[in-house]
Amino acid sequence: MRQLTERQKKVLDFIISYVESHGYSPSIRDVAKAFRITPRGAMMHLVALEKKGYISRSKKARSIKLLNMGEAVKLPVVGTIAAGTAIEAIEHAIEMIEVPKQIIKVGFEYYVLKVKGDSMIDEHIIENDYVVMRKQETAENGDIVSVLVDNDQATLKKIYFKSGKVLLKPANASMQTIEVEPSRVKITGKVVGVIRIYE
Repeated sequence: MRQLTERQKKVLDFIISYVESHGYSPSIRDVAKAFRITPRGAMMHLVALEKKGYISRSKKARSIKLLNMGEAVKLPVVGTIAAGTAIEAIEHAIEMIEVPKQIIKVGFEYYVLKVKGDSMIDEHIIENDYVVMRKQETAENGDIVSVLVDNDQATLKKIYFKSGKVLLKPANASMQTIEVEPSRVKITGKVVGVIRIYE
C-alpha cells in the first residue's frame, strides 16, 4: 500500500478509532465534523485512502470498510441479551463468531451476545445484531452496557447514575427508562462493537 500523508494518516486513525468505539463506520459528515472541514474535503480524503488501498467504500451510508488491518479473532456467543424487556441470562457458549481484531485490546476479556428487541435502535443496534462485550463491572454515564437486574434478568441499555439511583435508558423514544436501586443492578460488560450479518 502507498504511503499516506500526515493528514490522511490522521483520517485513517479516526476511522479505525470510530469503528472500535461504535462498531460501524463513520459517515462523511462524521469525518468532516471531526476535522472541521467540509463534507467535500472529507470525501477527498476518503477517495485518497481508497486509492491507496486502506479502505473500500460503496454508495451506501456508513459503508467504509477497513482493508488489510489485521485478522479477525473468534469470540464465543454466550447467549441472548434483551434490548427491550429483561430476559433470563445465559452464560455458556452457543457458537463462535469472527470479530475484527482492532476491537480487541490486550488485558481484557471479551464475549458476544445476540440482541433481541428494539430498545437500542437509535444507537444502530437492532434485533439479531451481535454486540461485542468487554467484560467489566463498572461503567461511565452514557455507556451501553449489559446488566443483570435482581441477579437474573439481563438487559442491554445506556446506564446513568443519578441521586442514588441507577437509570437504565433505552435508545428508543417510545420506551421508558428503568429506574432501580444500585443494589439490584450488576454490570456485566460494556458494548465495544456491533456486528450485523446479512443473509
